[in-house]
Amino acid sequence: MVENIGIAPLEMSAREAIGVVQQAEASGFESAWTSGSHGYLRIAAFTQHTERIKLGTAVVVQPLMNPVTHADMLVDLGELSDGRAIAGIGAGVRPQLNRFYGILGEQAEHPAPRIREFLELLHELMGGERRIEWDGRFFRLQGARGFQPTNPIPVYLAAVNKLSLRVAGDLADGLIGHPINSVQYLRETVIPTISERLEAGGRSRNAFSFSSDVITSINDDRAVARRDAAITLGFYLSPKAFNCIFDAGGWEEEKTQVRDAFRSGEMENVADAVTDRMLESCCLVGTPNDVRDQAERYDGLLDRLIFYAPRHAVPFDRHMQNYQNILQTFARTPLPSG
Repeated sequence: MVENIGIAPLEMSAREAIGVVQQAEASGFESAWTSGSHGYLRIAAFTQHTERIKLGTAVVVQPLMNPVTHADMLVDLGELSDGRAIAGIGAGVRPQLNRFYGILGEQAEHPAPRIREFLELLHELMGGERRIEWDGRFFRLQGARGFQPTNPIPVYLAAVNKLSLRVAGDLADGLIGHPINSVQYLRETVIPTISERLEAGGRSRNAFSFSSDVITSINDDRAVARRDAAITLGFYLSPKAFNCIFDAGGWEEEKTQVRDAFRSGEMENVADAVTDRMLESCCLVGTPNDVRDQAERYDGLLDRLIFYAPRHAVPFDRHMQNYQNILQTFARTPLPSG
């Protein structure tokens, strides 16, 4: 079993998320994660209700705020968390940025070169209290103030395709793997690509964390667990930007089936289109015993396994119960009954 395990309480209120994070700390989880436009805010809230657990964003999408604001937030999170925080940042994909956030133009295009320049600029901004001048392709600053963090925190990059994986290996402290990652893709593409860039830059493998979200659906009714995981996996795999996952698994037929089902607008069709071999390679699905056994496949691949509950077309009560099932299934310190 992967030594470091985390949980990502999403699609719930801030108070409910704090409760899950406190339970995770009490049950021996190494980390807790959040995402979205409120990601930094929620981590700040988590710091005030926990003592030991690491707290990360998986992820905050880079174009939602300017580089100076990102840097300012990271300084505060380092101080509030006493260094327990981890900043997971992603470039975002164009459909998401255009439709959900109204971000157009250069900040929604060219994800790999854009996030490379962003990380270079972030490092510059976090390098001390001095005047920053920057004239790049995606960002320009004139006389911005740099920061001197009292508790610097690591910056992980969300990356899927090879160009972005290379950026992670060159500039990030770790990887936040997407929930769609298959075991094949992790083994054959993600880890070799990043490791190559680490070696090229003279960086130690031990200085980098391979972390990944993994869709985790636990239910005594295996059919229900399968349905919930399959809908979320199919939803995430629908953009063409993620053809690499289908290709790594040899899932050419599934590629067409899943996207046709997604275009139908019926989530049950999506669940039916996702095959068992896709679920077996990308997700943890079934009863507690099933899922504990399945988690062993990540041994030697990941430094940190983040349990990610399905959240698309899942009834809220079942969504919340799944978090309790995850906590109980993987607790290192048993939770008190009741």
